[in-house]
Parts: sequence; structure tokens; C-alpha cells
Amino acid sequence: MSVLGSLMIDNSKIATVQSIIVAEDFYKQRHQIIFNAMEKVYDKTGSIDIVQLIYQLDSYDELENVGGDAYLITISNYTPTAHNVEQYARIVKEKATLRRLISASQKISNDAYNEGDEIENIIDRSEKLILSIGENSQSNEPQPMSKLISEAFDNIIKLSEEKREVVGLPTGFIELDRVTSGLQPDQLIIIAARPSVGKTAFALNIAQNVGTKSKVPVVVFSLEMGAIDLVYRMICSEGIIHASHLKTGQLTDDEWNSFTVATNTLKDAPIFIDDSAGIKVSEIRAKCRRLKQQNPDLGLIVIDYLQLIDGNGRENRQQEVSEISRQLKKLAKELSVPVIALSQLSRGLEQRQNKRPILSDIRESGSIEQDADIVAFLYREDYHQQDGDEDEGFKDDLPDNTVEVILAKNRSGARETVNLLFKKEYNKFSSLSYAQDPTGY
Repeated sequence: MSVLGSLMIDNSKIATVQSIIVAEDFYKQRHQIIFNAMEKVYDKTGSIDIVQLIYQLDSYDELENVGGDAYLITISNYTPTAHNVEQYARIVKEKATLRRLISASQKISNDAYNEGDEIENIIDRSEKLILSIGENSQSNEPQPMSKLISEAFDNIIKLSEEKREVVGLPTGFIELDRVTSGLQPDQLIIIAARPSVGKTAFALNIAQNVGTKSKVPVVVFSLEMGAIDLVYRMICSEGIIHASHLKTGQLTDDEWNSFTVATNTLKDAPIFIDDSAGIKVSEIRAKCRRLKQQNPDLGLIVIDYLQLIDGNGRENRQQEVSEISRQLKKLAKELSVPVIALSQLSRGLEQRQNKRPILSDIRESGSIEQDADIVAFLYREDYHQQDGDEDEGFKDDLPDNTVEVILAKNRSGARETVNLLFKKEYNKFSSLSYAQDPTGY
């Protein structure tokens, strides 16, 4: 009543109130109806008075539903001043949020007691219900340019004093960091390639560099490989140990020394691995939230790979994957952490003469390329030469184990191609500047 009465006193406050609450936030239905009518009247005339309000409600046969002329007069006399209308509106919003929480809790409780569905689906619905309340209760006000310019100015001054080219999280690959300026908070990065090109190894190398060199916590969700298998790959990469030797346990004396150093380095690294199969994006979000609470400095989330995330089962697969990519982008923004999601490419590119991937080659792409801030394709010429094909654009002066990292989309920078070396036997990527090193390191 105080909110509605204040608006009758000072019409100019309606924009302030609308930025905080909607009609459904009022507890009583007649207050919802009156607020809706006020909005309609204001849109039509630019002002609100009791005569216009009565006419609007009467024309929709709602005047008696709200208590007639008498109740509108009561409201107009209820509040002596509109000075505190913003505070009143926030109280209405808070109480509405609490009521929604109570309602959600009752629904979750009923679902749990009924046990009419799989527990994973009940948990998923419960999380979505609570999340929707949290999202609706947050209202970010548009910020004035004066404030934004001041913040931008301070950031630029700080960067100029630090004299760093990489302002985000370093991947550990100098040329890639130069082009991207490092991985930025709230970015969704898609890394896509055909099978066996090395996308898992590449993502693991980035995660490993972040955890061991930058000492920043990173979590890897592996939907395809087991956690121990990933650890084996990391040990090979960290210690420059031949994968086949580690697999059989037949290491040379030098490799045993490297094994000890590598395991000690990885043991102290803040790297977390989750190898849950058939995981849903809601479960990934919940686990990342908990991890962020335990490790506030969480700096990177890696998912291998996007198409293996379970959907909701109610739409076709392309729509599901599109929804998954949107949710991953929301996760990156919510936690202010870059998310790297690996993706498969369709077989269609194999029919082209030039087999370098393009955005439309992303399997079940949907809106993936729109949601992503960076889309990087891995391309190996030797992968296609195995079939007797040769790409006219291949640079003969580069080593055979060169992998092109093609930045097909780079929202904050240039679209370039970065060349790296890939030593598959060590599961290790490295910069071309290390090409003379016999280990490829």
C-alpha cells in the first residue's frame, strides 16, 4: 500500500519502482492488478492520478476486484510522502523472494517425498528452481558512463604500470597468450578438433600450466577418460616420459628420475579432476560453486567434452547442446572464471579439399559459436596426410608434428593462427621456439 500510495503522490518514482519490482511481487492480487493498471496509465499519459486509474480499472472490469473507488482513495491517503518509496519497494521485493523460497522448498519437499522420479532429475529441478529465484532477485542497475570511464581509466593506468602483455590467465603458450592476452574471467572458450588430433592433450597442458606454473586452482571435468588416465598423461607431459613406457612401467633410469620430479610437482598443484560419466550441466555448475566456495581463487574450468554432457531429454540434441553452451557461458559469468569446453567436429570437413575447420564444422553446433568468446580449432596436416590428402595451404618449412591453433573467433582480439609442436608420445604441446630440443619441450 505504501508503494502504490507513493506512486499516486509522485508519478516520477515509477521508474525507480519498476527497476526493483514487478506486479507479481505484491502479495495481494488486488495490489498486483492496481500496479499493472498504474503502468498502463503511465505508458499512455505519462502521469498517474486516481481518476485515470479508476477509468483504466473499470474499462477492464477490474475495479470491483480491487475494492472499488473507496479502496483506491484509501491507498492514496495511506502514505503522506513518496520520499521512501525505493525502500518500500525493496521490502516488497525481499518478502516476495522469501515467499518464493518457501514455495520452492515445499515443492522440493513434495518431490522428495513422492519419489516419483529419478533422484538426479529431482536434484536438477530443485537446483533450477532455487537458481531461478536467485536470478530474479538480482537486479543490476545501468551504470553511468562517468563511473565506467573512471573504472576503465584506473584499469588502464594499472596495466600500464605493470607493463604486462598478458592481462588474463596465461595458458603457458607465449604466442597464444599474445593473441588472446590470456584467458579472461567470464569467457567461454571452445576448443574443437577431429578425434585423435590432440584436443584433450592440449586442454590438459593448459590446465597443467595454470596449476603448476601460475599456482591457480583449476578443475577438469572428464566425461570420456578416467581420472587416473588423465594423471598418467599429465605425468608424461610434466616429466617428458614416453607414454608407452609409463603404461608398461618399463621406465629408463632417467625417466624414473623425471617421474619422481613430475609427481612431486603435480602433487602440490591445485588441480582437481572429476570423471563422473553422464553428468548434467546443472551438476557441473553445482560442483563448481562448491569448489569456488572452498577455493575462492578458482581460475579455470575445463570440460572434456561438450557433446558428452547429458541434456534434459525433452528436446532434439542440437537444441540440448545449444542450451548446454548457454549454461556454460552463464557459469563463466556467474563465477567469473574462464570455461574451456572441448568439442567435436563434424565429418563434413573431410569431404572438402581444404580441411581446415570453420565455425559451421562444430558438431551439433546450434548456438555454440554465438555463445563462445573464443573458438579455437586444432588442425594437423599429418592427420590428413595419412589418408593420402595434402592441403595446398600447408607450410613445408614447419615440422611434421606442427599443430595449427586456428582462432576462428576471438571476441576481444585478432583472428590468427598460432603454430605449436605436439609430441604425442609425451602428450605435450610446446612452442616452436623449442623445436631444437630433442625432447620437444
